[in-house]
Amino acid sequence: MTQVSWEDAVQRLLEDVYTFAATGPRTLAGWQRDALAVMNREVDDPRGWTTLDWDEYNDKERTASRPCYPFVSLSESELDSTLNPVTAETAARLLVEMTYEWGPAGTLEQTRSALADARTVLGRYGDGVSCYSNVAQARRTPSPDLTKGINGWAPLTKFIGDFGFVVVSSEEVGVFWSFDAR
Repeated sequence: MTQVSWEDAVQRLLEDVYTFAATGPRTLAGWQRDALAVMNREVDDPRGWTTLDWDEYNDKERTASRPCYPFVSLSESELDSTLNPVTAETAARLLVEMTYEWGPAGTLEQTRSALADARTVLGRYGDGVSCYSNVAQARRTPSPDLTKGINGWAPLTKFIGDFGFVVVSSEEVGVFWSFDAR
């Protein structure tokens, strides 16, 4: 895994859609607190790699009282109860769904290419990761069928819709989220 290959994959997948993609360090405080630190922009990427943050300079919405915008302010227990475990392959598929703005992916070749990029993105975190998502399909199984798109979610914003996942390794926590702000 190189910085260039990871950043290229992230850019190809998420550069053109309203997303948040950031990584922070894993601490002894628990993955929930670590994920909230990423969402609140309290930590930087431990490797200095690219962060995609469409609201980084949105000073009108992001204030001292709500640095997590567009996310709502959450406690660790609220985040934990909102997210359900998913497999790493499901997290890869969620990245593809973000690329195609929540609907079924493009052609078979486009889907394969996007999945390869998604696996590259997740490869940064290693093999022994835990992933958690707010998609409704994950309430029933950690490996939901997402081939027909996302059909519901537990919101973490005040937008019409949002979905994403947190990936947790022994050293890092990544937050990947997609927003429908219409």
